[in-house]
Amino acid sequence: MKPLSLFFKKQYAIEEKIQRLLRYLEDMVQLYQGAFESYLDGSFEDLNQGNEELSKIEKELDDLGRQIQMSLLHESLMPDSRDDLLWFLTKLDKVPSSFKHSLADITLEKPEIPEDFQLPLKNMLLHTHDAVKALANATDALFSDLRAVRQHVEEVGRQESLVDKIEYKLLQSIFENEKFELARKYQLKGILKQLGAVTNLAEDVADAVLILATKHFT
Repeated sequence: MKPLSLFFKKQYAIEEKIQRLLRYLEDMVQLYQGAFESYLDGSFEDLNQGNEELSKIEKELDDLGRQIQMSLLHESLMPDSRDDLLWFLTKLDKVPSSFKHSLADITLEKPEIPEDFQLPLKNMLLHTHDAVKALANATDALFSDLRAVRQHVEEVGRQESLVDKIEYKLLQSIFENEKFELARKYQLKGILKQLGAVTNLAEDVADAVLILATKHFT
């Protein structure tokens, strides 16, 4: 199987940009996890700082994404290959956007998190981090080792499943708690759903990586 980089005339320039994009993505999930955990630990200042840094990185990532798209449009690729790669980049862009929206809502609303939710939420954040890292590894494998793509994609799915299980248990706990007002229940539900959406998107993008590897480079 030929790695994706062999299909580009200017392979190193494009590959270097995509490697930078993946590093930005990993930096963002690290910031997201750290800022969210800071909020759970009661540090509003660290939450605000993390949110600001996340927004800065997202802007840099958006600029880099546009550069990659322009480079692809000038590459000597078959139309279907170019369109599929652009489709993949569009899907990938949704992951950092999900970090931004989730953290922005927490910064704005500052919901009161039940004490017994602290550890499960931190576990969700850990699995989210691992899912995005596995997604970055799957994308990187397109350029180096196509045999490893499926393994990394499956790891994304495994982490997403773990997040789903924790999310479901917490949602059950929320709506079975008669002490919570309805408004608080739906606020907590929204926070959980946004956190869970990150790994859902990561799994969706990982599936796109697998399709890309299978369709064009096997």
